[in-house]
Amino acid sequence: MSMGELNRLLSYMAFRVFKPLVVLFLRNSIPYQTASDWLKRIYVDTAFDKKEFRINPDKKQTKTRVAVLTGLSRMEIDRILKIEKPLEVTEQKWNRATKVLSGWCSDKDYLNGGNPKKLPVYGEKSFSSLTEKYSGGATMRSILDELINVGSVMLKDDEVTLVRQDYAQTPDKQKLINLEVSGLSTGALLNTLVFNESEEEVARKRYQKIVLNRKIPLDKKEEAIRFIYSETDKLLVAIDNKLSALTENIDEKQETQTLGLGAYYFEEK
Repeated sequence: MSMGELNRLLSYMAFRVFKPLVVLFLRNSIPYQTASDWLKRIYVDTAFDKKEFRINPDKKQTKTRVAVLTGLSRMEIDRILKIEKPLEVTEQKWNRATKVLSGWCSDKDYLNGGNPKKLPVYGEKSFSSLTEKYSGGATMRSILDELINVGSVMLKDDEVTLVRQDYAQTPDKQKLINLEVSGLSTGALLNTLVFNESEEEVARKRYQKIVLNRKIPLDKKEEAIRFIYSETDKLLVAIDNKLSALTENIDEKQETQTLGLGAYYFEEK
């Protein structure tokens, strides 16, 4: 396979992998810069941690080598290393709309008695001037439309009123659980694919299969879904029971490992 063909294949894979992630990020108010910094941190951590990327696997990785591998400058690597890893993050970077709301609630020019003023759309000390001051270059209309859309502000008679100080609603417990499961499932599948790509012995490759049919009639779709769900549930219950039995009466000092099987339904138009 030529380098051009490999790059095209990796590009295709990247678009397939990143697109649903970007949907999740946009849905949860994660701006591009935050996601970009996360990806840079993963690049840097991987280049430092994985022995396969070291010139000498037995020696510690150097910052110069990481710069060569990632294409990032040493100065940028220093900045990225100061970013908390996702599991350590307590606050996410605010996006532009959030910065506007924060400025509105803290800048004395836009407060009256400590409370956010009702602002005219244009003029001195207006929503337009607030956006120009705090949005980092976003247009007033784009910020206003977005804040109206999420219910943070109300526009009436060319005046903008703050309705709610937060930009995105706090995720409920179930949403947090769903996102955690999404991260676990996606990471586990990709780790298996990466492992199999580098493992030459077929017998050592991890189990990874896919079943699909591109010509299911629409009037048979529900029947197919019911069958897939029912048969997969039976399999997963059997696997869960077996794995649970293997963990009975184990010694707490005994070395253990996480393993399992993932299953998901998909459809495409």
